[in-house]
Amino acid sequence: MKFYSFILIFIVVFVLPSDKGLHCKIYHAMYGNYIERVVSHIYSQIISYRKRDSNNTIDIEEALQPNTNMLKFRLRYCYIISILNFKYIEILKKILDLIKHIISKCQQYYQKNLVNNFIACVQMLEIIVKNSKTMIENLHNAMKFLSYIDIRFLFSEGFVPHPIFDVIDFIYQYVLKKSLESSTIDLNKSPYEIFEMKLENLTIFQTDASKKVNIFFQNCYLMDILLTNDFKNIKIAKLPNDLKSAKSKRLNKFFNEIVEVWYKNLGFEEFLNPKTTEFIPPIDPDTNQNDGVKALNILRKESGWKKMNHISIVYFGKQFSVDRIIYDEVSNINFRIKKEHVSQLLRCRFTEIMINYHTLLYAMLHVCNKDAFNYYHNCLTELFSSFVKSKKMLEDLYEAFVTLNKSSIWSVNYTSESCLRVVFEWVADFLSLLENNDFSLKNIDNNEIEIVEQLLVIFENKLITFSSQLSNDLSQYNFRCQIEDKFKNVKYYVNYFRNPGNISIHLNPAFSIPIMFNACNFFESFCENVSKSCYQDLGFEKLSHCKNKELDYKLL
Repeated sequence: MKFYSFILIFIVVFVLPSDKGLHCKIYHAMYGNYIERVVSHIYSQIISYRKRDSNNTIDIEEALQPNTNMLKFRLRYCYIISILNFKYIEILKKILDLIKHIISKCQQYYQKNLVNNFIACVQMLEIIVKNSKTMIENLHNAMKFLSYIDIRFLFSEGFVPHPIFDVIDFIYQYVLKKSLESSTIDLNKSPYEIFEMKLENLTIFQTDASKKVNIFFQNCYLMDILLTNDFKNIKIAKLPNDLKSAKSKRLNKFFNEIVEVWYKNLGFEEFLNPKTTEFIPPIDPDTNQNDGVKALNILRKESGWKKMNHISIVYFGKQFSVDRIIYDEVSNINFRIKKEHVSQLLRCRFTEIMINYHTLLYAMLHVCNKDAFNYYHNCLTELFSSFVKSKKMLEDLYEAFVTLNKSSIWSVNYTSESCLRVVFEWVADFLSLLENNDFSLKNIDNNEIEIVEQLLVIFENKLITFSSQLSNDLSQYNFRCQIEDKFKNVKYYVNYFRNPGNISIHLNPAFSIPIMFNACNFFESFCENVSKSCYQDLGFEKLSHCKNKELDYKLL
């Protein structure tokens, strides 16, 4: 932690050194070209499907003629995402409709008390679900790959459709769970009871999944009429819709054809396991990607993320939950987007911490001003004592920032929503304040009032300055972060500290202001919890392979 007193930031670099700026431009172009090759490959295949299946007189190629290459790229990207969203959901709807049809047959057997027919019917349902696993897994992987494209790096804000990953993930997780189920018999239940439970479970799944699918269909028809025509005219394989056909090889033929046409032919097998140079994602020359991949895979397995479940990030207009951000194993394929998502999530969380930190300090100062009466300077002494104890939390946050930068997870980009620089400066400023002023009052005889009041001026000036900094940043907070609970204000905390039910009966004999004593305890617990949840429990101490790396020159 000995670095923070002179890393105090912030020299704004208006012009990057020529080699750094050149690297950035080269990488930007390489990444754009890589995604353009991916999009063009998928687009050409979909167009071939449209020409094969459609008698539509509208020429999609003519309709998508743009004025510039970038516009052409954007239109093609929007086109393939829209078509794949619709077709993948249409495929899943066919499966869900078949399951619904068979469920109704099983229910008829159940109502007529035809035990053997009922059990055989439910068994067939389970077989269909399990046999669909490979197909659904491939569709899931394709959508997952599309969600790895960092569209914010490619396009300025505006309408760009996102892959419908959540719906497919819901269905995939259920199918995966069913395929891994043990066939162990429950000796406490009869076979009939067991299959009753199985049918109930399948019915709930079919109902919930169908609701999600139908919501998508209700929304997608609001799109451009040209796309609506292609939604209808590009065909998918026919699925048998009766029990006899469902038992035959026709069902497996459907699954295999979907995989071939809507996964392999579109190139997703190659995109996810690239063997040719054109589909290998480029690496930023300013980033040690191997370190970053290793670091992210260490951090994402730690328990501290659970404390952030109340936060989601807003990335190009779409919300991403904590689970969604940290669920996938990180690789060279998805490192670019994962590091951006993780950095933005941590920016949201660390900003929340500093907002609460600032509010609590103001609330404690308010208690001294309004509740201390004849003990005002004693109250300030206790406030400063707690403030000093917060140094450990600030040091841990500082070390987390440094580690994120050294491990190539956080790259300093002043205009990015995922840039942690602003919060890093706040933490470093408070550390510098504590380093350069003796708020502990250890070297002051009898805590001289004059010295206490001098420290109060310094302290209040810092809070005022920080209030202004927070205000500027919070004006954009909701554009990058969604938080379940509103931030609590000074009044809330002051009332909490004054509540007799929250005041400890074990008072410090040397300090006779129970309200302030309660406030200090609360503040110190807050700082301890932050250190634990946002440093220890996120695993920053485990990133030893990054400790000796250099900090980004823009932070020096």
